[in-house]
Amino acid sequence: MELNKNKYKQKQNKLALILHVGNIKVFQKIIEDYPNFFNNERIDLYISCNKNDDYDLLKTKFPNSNIFIFGNIGMDIGPFLLIIQYMINKNLTYDYYIKIHTKTDPRWRNVMIKPIYNNLEFFLNYITIEPSIQLYGCKEFYYNGNFNINYNYILDIIKRNYPDYTDKFLNFCKKPNQLQCVKTPYFIAGTVFVFNQEYFNLFKKITNINYEYNILESGYITNDERNPRKTHAWEYLFGYIVFLNNNNIILI
Repeated sequence: MELNKNKYKQKQNKLALILHVGNIKVFQKIIEDYPNFFNNERIDLYISCNKNDDYDLLKTKFPNSNIFIFGNIGMDIGPFLLIIQYMINKNLTYDYYIKIHTKTDPRWRNVMIKPIYNNLEFFLNYITIEPSIQLYGCKEFYYNGNFNINYNYILDIIKRNYPDYTDKFLNFCKKPNQLQCVKTPYFIAGTVFVFNQEYFNLFKKITNINYEYNILESGYITNDERNPRKTHAWEYLFGYIVFLNNNNIILI
């Protein structure tokens, strides 16, 4: 989908690419398939991994970029939160932030990343005329959370960090025992998306990012009704927070 430029103005933007490397071979494939992410002076790289060998390789390949090694906690979401904390501590700001990771399923990975890559020139050269909270994601992975197994974990995150949003979230989902939302918020499945500085500022409200990271599950995890996960609660929340701020996710 071509983005509507009516609400945008031209600007030479600065972007941050936040990328978690869980699989180094997949990462090498991403470099081959999406080279313009890695060769533009207006895109700063923030790359995380879990293994010492991967860290050494990444430091060698991208010596002037921001490379991190973290524990294998929270899959791609845990490292993402820690990089956000790093950016907050350093008072770093960008016009747009791109979040991707080494999803091993090639179809899923490419369907999620290609719309962002195909619109890279837009993100590099256009910004909204009026500031607003924006999250952009693939239209094929735009899902509703009507049957939400992570309800209680999402509510816990909101109560800890966004207490002012609690009532609004409860108005979305009033039936936790049935896990049936009265009004359906949406999210981008797979946690590959783009967001702007106004959205980034929402992370500054998190009381303790290190705590949120440390309570996430370790290793590779799946999410199901019998075993809901704290990590996947964030996957929902990244989209829900847009609706809690009276905006809609922009599909590309």
